[in-house]
Amino acid sequence: MASNIRFLRPYVSEGLRAAGIMGAGDILAQTVVEKKSFKDIDLIRTAKYGSLGMLFVGPVLKYWFGLLDRQIRGKQGVQRALKKMAVDQAIMAPSLNLAIASLVGLINNEKPGDIAERLKTQYPDIMKTNYIIWPAVQILNFGLVPLRYQVVFVQTIAVFWNCFVSQRLNEKLADKTPQLMDEQEKSL
Repeated sequence: MASNIRFLRPYVSEGLRAAGIMGAGDILAQTVVEKKSFKDIDLIRTAKYGSLGMLFVGPVLKYWFGLLDRQIRGKQGVQRALKKMAVDQAIMAPSLNLAIASLVGLINNEKPGDIAERLKTQYPDIMKTNYIIWPAVQILNFGLVPLRYQVVFVQTIAVFWNCFVSQRLNEKLADKTPQLMDEQEKSL
């Protein structure tokens, strides 16, 4: 029993950290981007988004960074950092963003068809922005930050990322669908 608790402690710690950071990102989205006053913040929305950090994002990233470190061997340096970033951005980035986008729909009681439509219209924009920001962050993270601080470093940057993602995923889909469709057609 005690060994199980010791095993879970780092995952719970990362979950709590991720919950706070995702919650902070949602509050930034509501106050800075959506221009809500502090008294009008939707605390239920913030708690739901933060709960994704506690139960999913924090533990997943804790495991993922450890796995990357074990699987991609070699001396710390640019080459190893680039390999880790490439694997992270090829596997974890699309998977994690897809999972978060889907889970936000689930925790907001959206119908499966609405979740699918949201993924179709918003996931490509989220991934495009991901590939603008995260490769550089991850090269710094994997190249300069010790393993035990990598999740904390990424989650600190993620306050702003979560602001963007929360705002995008909490937009009213009906209001944005025609605009998003036009933007996607122009990018083709």
